[in-house]
Amino acid sequence: MQTAALSILNHYLPGLPQVARALLFAQGQGPRVLLCPPERLKLYANLGALGVSAYVNPGLEAIGEAQVVVMSYPEALAPFPAQPEAWRLVLEVGRRYLREDLLERLFRMGYLREEDYRVQGDVLELEAPGPGAPPVRLEFFGDEIDGLKVAGESRSRYVLTAREGKAETWDSHKILHFPGTLFLDTPALAPEALWPLISGRERVAFGLGGPELPPLSLSLQPLPPYRARLSKFVEDARAWMQAGFAVVFFYRHPKSRSYLLKKLQEPGNALPQDALRSTPLLKPQPATLNLVPAPFEGAFLDPEQRTVYLSEAHLYAFGGAEVLRRRVVGGEVADPGGLSAGDYLIHPEHGIGQYLGLETREVLGAKRDYLVLRYAGEGRMYLPVEQLPLLRRHPGTTDDPPALSSLGKGEWKRTREKAQKDAEELAQRMLVLHAKREATPGRAFGPLPDWDALVAQNFPYELTPDQHKALEETLRDLEAPRPMERLISGDVGFGKTEVALRAAFRVVGHGAQVAVLVPTTLLAEQHTQTFRARLEGLPVRVAGLSRFTSEKEAGEILAALASGQVDIVIGTHRLLSPDVRFKDLGLLVVDEEHRFGVGQKERIRELKEAVDTLFLSATPIPRTLYSALVGLRDLSSIQTPPPGRKPIQTVLSPYDPALVRQGIMDELERGGKAFYVHDRVATILARRKYLEALVPEARIGVVHGQMNETAVEETMLAFAEGAFDVLLATTIIESGLDIPEANTILVERADKLGLAALYQLRGRVGRRKEEAYAYLFHPLRLTEGAERRLAAIADLSDLGSGHLLAEKDMEIRGVGNLLGPEQHGHIRAVSLEIYTELLSEAVRKLKGEKVEPPRHVTLDLQLSARLTPEYIPSPAARSRYYGRLAETRNLAQLSRIARELKERYGPAPEEVENFLALSKLRLLAESRGVVSITEDMLHLQMAFQTPRLDYDAKALRALPFRVEPTQYPPGFRIPKKGLAPGEYVQAISEVLYLVD
Repeated sequence: MQTAALSILNHYLPGLPQVARALLFAQGQGPRVLLCPPERLKLYANLGALGVSAYVNPGLEAIGEAQVVVMSYPEALAPFPAQPEAWRLVLEVGRRYLREDLLERLFRMGYLREEDYRVQGDVLELEAPGPGAPPVRLEFFGDEIDGLKVAGESRSRYVLTAREGKAETWDSHKILHFPGTLFLDTPALAPEALWPLISGRERVAFGLGGPELPPLSLSLQPLPPYRARLSKFVEDARAWMQAGFAVVFFYRHPKSRSYLLKKLQEPGNALPQDALRSTPLLKPQPATLNLVPAPFEGAFLDPEQRTVYLSEAHLYAFGGAEVLRRRVVGGEVADPGGLSAGDYLIHPEHGIGQYLGLETREVLGAKRDYLVLRYAGEGRMYLPVEQLPLLRRHPGTTDDPPALSSLGKGEWKRTREKAQKDAEELAQRMLVLHAKREATPGRAFGPLPDWDALVAQNFPYELTPDQHKALEETLRDLEAPRPMERLISGDVGFGKTEVALRAAFRVVGHGAQVAVLVPTTLLAEQHTQTFRARLEGLPVRVAGLSRFTSEKEAGEILAALASGQVDIVIGTHRLLSPDVRFKDLGLLVVDEEHRFGVGQKERIRELKEAVDTLFLSATPIPRTLYSALVGLRDLSSIQTPPPGRKPIQTVLSPYDPALVRQGIMDELERGGKAFYVHDRVATILARRKYLEALVPEARIGVVHGQMNETAVEETMLAFAEGAFDVLLATTIIESGLDIPEANTILVERADKLGLAALYQLRGRVGRRKEEAYAYLFHPLRLTEGAERRLAAIADLSDLGSGHLLAEKDMEIRGVGNLLGPEQHGHIRAVSLEIYTELLSEAVRKLKGEKVEPPRHVTLDLQLSARLTPEYIPSPAARSRYYGRLAETRNLAQLSRIARELKERYGPAPEEVENFLALSKLRLLAESRGVVSITEDMLHLQMAFQTPRLDYDAKALRALPFRVEPTQYPPGFRIPKKGLAPGEYVQAISEVLYLVD
């Protein structure tokens, strides 16, 4: 395809598939930039097969060097310095750099001496120029660079760019600094702000959108999709080659190439060996099929050049193109302290309001930033940002958002009082149960040093610190002469089962029996295999009792349990049947108790009356709730992930066959397996045929709840042992299934599933060191509740922000397995965090501990103090810093944030310095028991909680300004006469330093 570059400039080229667009761009002349939506960036990121090397989303390092650039639309609009050369530093061996000029340049670019770089004699070392950037070492001879090492390797040249964060001060846009012809892919999705920036530049539009260009139809003929009909593809390829056409096939996966070559060599399809050519670069030749690795989409015929271009995506496509809307999450974790518009916040006096944003107001000549909160009936409250520490966050991500409180009606006070009464009643019940359990006689299973060590030797990994602590606590309970009742809570795959297994082994060592109760048959089978594998070669007999077990085998197991020949039995609710009798039951392990019915829970209570009981829950408990319960319940929380575990990359997308194939093939290419969750048993076999056509390279197994027991067992075992690459299943795989090689899961109609179910399904993958992927598919249109649910599961990665997801999970579940379902209404009304605080307070009161109310200082000084928009242009960044400053609990944290601000945005203006000074004053005042610091016409007033103040009176009199002790309110008063407004904060601080 050799279309003259001049002929297509400033035209709209309709109907071209993506592969044709990539070829036209690659064959362009001179500097050129291709702009596309972020979702399509990967299609153009690697043009090596076309003989072109492109810079993808380049930064300052590429200025003046990049000739061929591929950029996403958001990246094109990204902030960029108007003078890029001032923000990049080219370091070259043999070039002279005056020492002072170099250090000054580094400071302007955001690098601080001793923190970001060190100078030792003739050596300058930059530890980490940016996120993921390698360390740089410069060795000087006088003012000349004599040696340059990047990540320990010698280089002759390196471009150092400005430190991350400086971009917020830049006032230009990236697209303005990369010259050349613009190629626009899907311009209809380009932001409106782009068009004024590229006005007057040469451009080629692959699609409608933006300023209108005259259309130009090329002779290229797009081909219809094959819908996975390989026989039709082979037939067409043979016909084109016989007609003397060159056929090019771009494949994404080596497995696809191997499969295609195998099909092309079958009898009836066989092509001459010399007609098949595999090359890394595009080299079409007449009457041959050229296989080339490239990520392109679509297919077309070029009659002028007598060449046909096809792609793997087109061969398996079921429509014209991939759906564009897609969202990939997982690398970064959302900042839990960052406020964003729409969040629900709880004020201690006014209740639940919705945060609308920040607003600057001037009162009595002082400018302050205020949080704008919306309440019921369109009520508004403007809260000074200094009072941000008073607020609590309400998760508000369930299908129904929390009801907003009404201002001035006292309803929030009544709601809180009801929740407080309920928390006090719950605390009383829990204390009674705790005392009763302490008084009940039980068996003690003491340490068995020789025996205990045997099971540890079979464990191929190191216990995590939390696992180790949970195991120690469990064994300590087993050693006590009272019945144990401990709950082990932890995220999916964090190692609860290992703790239960070691506890069971200790009990068996004392000659007693262990029963492990699980909610599903599949989980029972998995646990049975796990226990048998871990206890192999040890004198412990493990049996499984579920609907997988034949009647004959079940009878033998029941008899062996009664006679004591079976040490550990693992089963579903079958274990709760009246005919199950134990010779000497010493430990009951219950996995996911909340999934059992009411009658089954009653039977569990009967069983555990006099035996040690261990509960396992996959609900990760927030630390606040953990600390509230730890004094009343025996509770262990495993919150640290296993070593090497990575966050699960979550892809949220409308259903897209091309993306389904891509996800499965990517997993197969690295030797793994995939789960595919289909939501209906009735159509699951039809979906299997569909997947077999879409991904013919994969072997697909099917499992669902209506299959007979034998078929389910055989399919599951076959998948675990490698007979299948993809397991097509219903949500039957939600609980407990652990296949180490399976690290991709694709979920159809994810919008139909609850947050807890999505969380559990996603937890089926990502249990090993391999990076895991979860594809959540949904219809193009979503209900508001489903959209919030999917956004919650996608935005919060599996690691790092687990407690936030746990709170949302527990809101939905009703926290029934921890606090009981009767608490759900109160938790929903006041939020989990506040209910937990009330419960913790009630527990401490009942135990006779002194409960001090939280300290909050009211600061009301007529001082302009805020993070100004001129200093921090981004509203999101300002909200984030306000949140972080509000959460500081000591001067060291405050100092770190202040230093970070100055590194990122430069010297702080007066209003910002005032705000940092007020934040410091707040911390000092809280530590001294101050209630409020206010100002009137004549005085600055400090009021304290207690009338009995201990202070250094002599030092107080020696201060350069007058200080008057006051009785009502108890505290001090400073006359303003002789003090400038800028000296108020310092004067108050000096007084507080003299108070103990």
